Amino acid sequence: AGELRILVQGASRWWWLGVLGINAAAAVAPAHAAAQYALPVAWIWPVLIWSRLGTQRHEYGVESLLGAYPAARRRVLAEWAAGATVAAAAGAVPLARMALAGDRAGVAAWCAAVLFIPAFALVLGTLSRTHRLFQICYLVLWYGAVNGVPVVDYMGIVRDGDDLAGPPSAAIAALAGACLAAALVIERGRRAGIVPGRR
Repeated sequence: AGELRILVQGASRWWWLGVLGINAAAAVAPAHAAAQYALPVAWIWPVLIWSRLGTQRHEYGVESLLGAYPAARRRVLAEWAAGATVAAAAGAVPLARMALAGDRAGVAAWCAAVLFIPAFALVLGTLSRTHRLFQICYLVLWYGAVNGVPVVDYMGIVRDGDDLAGPPSAAIAALAGACLAAALVIERGRRAGIVPGRR
């Protein structure tokens, strides 16, 4: 809960109204439009929030203080969970529409993407300690998925009939796990002085 408060601090009322507006549009749109159009909009809206993952400790100059904290793993996992909560909240109504329509492939892809997006942001933020790397990489992935490139479709919006045309949801979830593990390794390496740039 603390990491979530830190992550969304400074988000304006207009940002929150945007989240509500996107979900309201998804609620009244046809079921296929909620998945095909509202979900991509819902998952580009928080990009500036997600890009804070892994970077704020360095930005606010508290990295050396947190370095004394013994359980870095719990802190990194809490930061990832905060990002996943933002992803789930932003895409909640498209999920409900897919579930009501019996779109199992879409629901599985949604769940995998909720795991992947914050893990991807966290590993890039932890590695670079800047917002820009995630913003650029994520926009490229998002743009490819929205324009029907199956290989980068982490959201499950490119379809072959009722099936996903892109990577299976299990592969996206596994990639999320790999990103999260890499973020933990980088964090531990930086604390141990193996990875440069602790200060």
